[in-house]
Amino acid sequence: MKVVLVLAILMVGLSIGLPAYHQISVQQEEERFFQLLRNDIYHAQSEAYRLNTTVTLVFQSDLGFYNVTPSIKTSLAKRKIPLSVTLNRLSNLKEIAYWPTGSVVASGTLRFNTSSGEKRVIVHLGKGRVVFSE
Repeated sequence: MKVVLVLAILMVGLSIGLPAYHQISVQQEEERFFQLLRNDIYHAQSEAYRLNTTVTLVFQSDLGFYNVTPSIKTSLAKRKIPLSVTLNRLSNLKEIAYWPTGSVVASGTLRFNTSSGEKRVIVHLGKGRVVFSE
């Protein structure tokens, strides 16, 4: 009888804890993705300057990844987008590109839907400054 009681208490504890753990792991995966995206944006800008060519981050959200590429044939990095992150159709940017001078080709906003709401990546015209906001 005591064993059944202990097992029942354990099952109740697990049924409460597991969904919370899942939500925390999804949020951590999203945080890692946005930190990696930030690093890739800075890397693309520095590579454009270093290679003296245009470097582009192209988002293939329907395929679940984005690509950092200096040309059609070469790729500097290909990154998977988490399932809980999607590129919003209201985004007026689908890619971030840098000229060889390090300046951004087009300014605008990338809008991402996440498990905790919308996150925006705002690309400013000129030196290509990028701001991440929630």
